[in-house]
Parts: sequence; C-alpha cells; structure tokens
Amino acid sequence: MSRRVIIRGGRVVTPAGVRQADVEVSGERVAGLGAGGGHDGEVIDAKGCYVLPGGIDPHTHLLADIASGTRSAAFGGTTTALCFTNPKPGESAPKAVIRGRREVEGHAAIDVDLHAIIGDPDRLTTHDLEHLKRLGVRAVKLFLAFPEQGLMATDACLYEVLRASKKLGFLVKVHCENGSVIRALVADFLARGRTGPAHFAYSRPPDVEDEAIGRALAIAHLAGAPVYITHMTTAGGIQRLVAVRANGQAAYSEVCIHHLVLDASLYRGRHAARFLVAPPLRPRESVDALWSAAADGTVDTIASDHSQLRYQPPPTGDFMGLPYGFAGIELRLPLLLSEGIRRGLSIQRIAQLSATRPAQVFGLYPRKGAILPGSDADLVVWDPRPRWEVKASALHDGVGASPYSGMTIQGAIRYVFLRGQLVVADGKLVGSSTSGRCLIRTA
Repeated sequence: MSRRVIIRGGRVVTPAGVRQADVEVSGERVAGLGAGGGHDGEVIDAKGCYVLPGGIDPHTHLLADIASGTRSAAFGGTTTALCFTNPKPGESAPKAVIRGRREVEGHAAIDVDLHAIIGDPDRLTTHDLEHLKRLGVRAVKLFLAFPEQGLMATDACLYEVLRASKKLGFLVKVHCENGSVIRALVADFLARGRTGPAHFAYSRPPDVEDEAIGRALAIAHLAGAPVYITHMTTAGGIQRLVAVRANGQAAYSEVCIHHLVLDASLYRGRHAARFLVAPPLRPRESVDALWSAAADGTVDTIASDHSQLRYQPPPTGDFMGLPYGFAGIELRLPLLLSEGIRRGLSIQRIAQLSATRPAQVFGLYPRKGAILPGSDADLVVWDPRPRWEVKASALHDGVGASPYSGMTIQGAIRYVFLRGQLVVADGKLVGSSTSGRCLIRTA
C-alpha cells in the first residue's frame, strides 16, 4: 500500500491560483487537493505557511561534487536541478553525458536532468547531436564567449546546431557575450596596467552581451528554431527579446538570482574579487529592469548558475587569472521569495519563475513544476514569518564562502518533499541523501 501524507492547512500555490487546502500525497504523487477533514496518513502541519511546487533550477554546475551540491539544493527547496555536463579535453558531448549520469546516480539528494555543454564546438558532428537525442538530452549549451577555453562557437556552428535542434527536438541554450570583443577589451586594459579584479567585470560591459543576444536571436530566426538565452543581465537584452517575440519568434529568457540581488557597486570595494562572475554584476538600474521583466512575464526562469567549484584560470598575475563563479542553489528560492515579495511579485508568479516555467520550457511539465493531481509530490512548505541572516558557515554546499553572506532573508523553508518523501524538516536532512534520480537515459 502506498505511503500517504497529508500536508494540512497551508495556502497551496497552484497554476490556477492560491487556495487554502490540504495536499494529499500517495506514494510519489500528488493524489489531490482537499478541503480538510479526516484523512488517513501522516500529517504535516502547514498552518500559516505556503505550499509551493518544488523548485526547478534551470542552470547549475554540480558535477564537481554532486552530493554536496544537491544536498544544498534540497535545503533550499530545489527538488530538481538542470545540470550541465563537464566535458573533459577531447571528450565528446555524448560521452560526457554518459559519464555525468554515472556521477549522479547513487549520489544525488534531488532529481537531476543533464544538459549537454558543447565543449569543443569545432569538432561537433551531426552524429554527436543525434546521439544526444537518443540519450534523452533535452537541451544543449553553446558559448559565444571564452575563446581562451576553446568554448567559443562560431556563428555557423550556432546556426547548424539550432537547425539540428528543430529536427531532433532539443532546446539550444546560449551564453551570450561577444568573446572576440571581450578579448580585445582585456588586451587594452592590460596594456594600460589596469590589472585589478574589477577590470574582469569592466572588460565584459553590457554592450558585449546586448550584441551577442541580438546575434543569437537573429541566427535562431534564420534557423527557424527556438532559443534559450541564459543569464540575461541588461535592459538592452530584454528589449531585443521583447522585439523578436512581438514578431512571433520563440525565444526564452533566464535571469540569475545574483543579478537580481547584487549589483556592480561591489566591484568598487576592496573585496571585488569575491564577486567575479560572467556575465558580471550590473548597475542598480539594470537590476531594477530585470525585476520589471520578471514581474511582467518577459523572463521565463530564475536560475542560480550554481558553481560547485569556481572556475580557476591558469595564473597570470592579473584579473585574467582570478577564479570566478558563484555557489547559490541553496539560496535561489529563499532569496527570490524574500526579495520578490518585497518588490511586489505575487507568490504565484514566483512559483512560475522558480518551478513551473522551467518545467514547461524543458519538457518536464506537468510531471514536475506544479501541484496537480498525478504530478510528482515535489513540495516545499515555506513560512513567511521568520527573518534570518545568511551565514556561509550555515550553508550545506561545502564551498565555504557565499556572495550573499550578511544578507537578511524574510521567510524560511520548513519542509521539503521529493516525490512524496520528506527530505528536509526544520533545517535538518531527514530523508536519504541519495534519493535523487537522473532524468535521462543512457542508451
């Protein structure tokens, strides 16, 4: 007989709205939404709390330590992570996916879907793309930057992958920064002796992102394929997206939580090196523009771009040799709820950004991303009343530092369920730390 759980007395956030109801769980699935009363089963008291769909983080890099990264995710109310592979030099994209699945299975605390990084775009073949499709990969990622890492795809490569994606049925995610212009700006700064950490950010100004977003959208239009723009940070990028959508083009947009709660003023301090990320943090007016786009429906998803291990370039003695990237999967949902509600977003809109739209865009809906009868019982009970301060030592990712240290968050996660199993209760891991599944095949 399936285990039954009743989450009682909460305000349940569903695709149709927010309603006071009991959530009935049978085994791994949501059995229904009730009006209270004498249900049989274990009872979780959610009075005064909201019950949200488990978070789906659409942009993570967890494979450096899948156990720590996914455990951290669970504490933060994320029950599914869309995680990029990490190809080794000379390793094909399909082989990296197969290896990644082995690394996930038996080690993940939450469910993980693998998206394929194209780590050597010059050697990518049609056979590779067809193999990725057979493996069940729902998305691949190309970079228009990082020539120093061999990641930067040509426009022709982007066009061909987009064309193939239309036939094979996966989505192309694009990192939009103009890598050639960044390289020229870097050379100019270094020639003038501007070697400090802030110049990592200054060498990646909004214009290089805006240009690359416009180019990616234009190439996707030519290819007749949808495209997903990762970690947008600028008002100019938003305007380009809105314009192509007005003409009927299918384009999806992602914003990261750090670009919503941190800003470029941090590069003026003596701790600038702690806040290096690509694309960099932007001025406050850009942050406000991103929030407006999140509120009005322009933004589809909110991600963490969690880096379990910061990227460490070869030492150079200047900003080009500094590590960059943030760990943030544990705080993505708490920060979004706290700051989003403060800025006037409805909790239903926050659930869309953090769970429902990622599930819809990447083919996981309605199994995931919503509280509906028959959906996976991935559930978060969130209490809006507590107020607490972020301390890196209290996080569970094992990274040891956080760009969010010292921030105050309103509201706290009380319970987290993964497919009907209670995994986090009042700040403690109570379920198995290896109950997560990999959501792709290995054929």
